[in-house]
Amino acid sequence: MNNNLKRKLEAYLAENVEEEILSEETSSEETSSDESLKFYNPPAARSFQKPSTARFYSARREINFDKIFEQNVGETFSEMLLRLVEESGEKNSVIYNRALIDRQLFSRIKKNKYYQPSKDTAIAFAIALELDLAATKDLLATAGFTLSKNKRDVIISFFIENELFDVNELNDCLYEYDQDILGG
Repeated sequence: MNNNLKRKLEAYLAENVEEEILSEETSSEETSSDESLKFYNPPAARSFQKPSTARFYSARREINFDKIFEQNVGETFSEMLLRLVEESGEKNSVIYNRALIDRQLFSRIKKNKYYQPSKDTAIAFAIALELDLAATKDLLATAGFTLSKNKRDVIISFFIENELFDVNELNDCLYEYDQDILGG
């Protein structure tokens, strides 16, 4: 990584990484076990009524879970990824090779509408597709992930915001900052 890029990244990290810092007040105060227990209020014991199984089964037959999923969730990760690949105009193989993903994994994603990728896989595809930060967050959200304010995710955000769409270069930078590399 060149020095200019490294200086920019250092400034970006300083601005965006949130580290857990305990305030002096909470670390200096010592609470006795009696004090901490006086705030605990266990829930009252409640009688539990078992639901009618007949009602449960009749309701279950009427529910179309795929329809509910589509209405409430929208596109799955697999559907969004395939749509983005198609919109890019690139061949599937170009995208998954750029993301450093093997053909078998891409095939599993393509065949399974509800495939649940790892966060690293979703990020690698976002970089390979050269998505902006908002589109990357949308793709990650379909897989149940987000970019947080930890050092690793801030470095990834930096690369995306600065349009540095090279997974190998990103991995080199992550390694240099003692962070887990994508796919590592």
